Amino acid sequence: MIFAEDLNLKMTSRGMLAKHCLDAAWGSFLEILKWVCWKRGVYFAKVAPNGTSQTCPHCGAHTGKKELSERVHHCEECGYVTDRDVAAAQVVMQRGLVLVADGQSVILPVEEGCLGTPMKQEKPTARKGSPRSTRHW
Repeated sequence: MIFAEDLNLKMTSRGMLAKHCLDAAWGSFLEILKWVCWKRGVYFAKVAPNGTSQTCPHCGAHTGKKELSERVHHCEECGYVTDRDVAAAQVVMQRGLVLVADGQSVILPVEEGCLGTPMKQEKPTARKGSPRSTRHW
């Protein structure tokens, strides 16, 4: 399973980091990721991005807004300490697993033969009179 934050990419492209966000092509990346997940039969869902870096993944407490220079997540409630990005990723994963467990997400079946999914292939047959064991290259 792969989960990603459902970010408002239009608003990000208008802010202070507009050029960097557009250069990184996050929207294209997420669309390609979604398609590849579908093609490979991997579950993909977007989760609410609200407060992922402000929530403790260990106890769920709100730890407050952090400056970008603050790179360590430290929870005053439970004492959990980890890298800020790791903590946010853990929160995204937990939210995604809750979506799956609650059945709020729709998992579409992969149809055979659709957009790159393999079709049934027939077994190759050996030609009459030339069995594979006697073929000389």
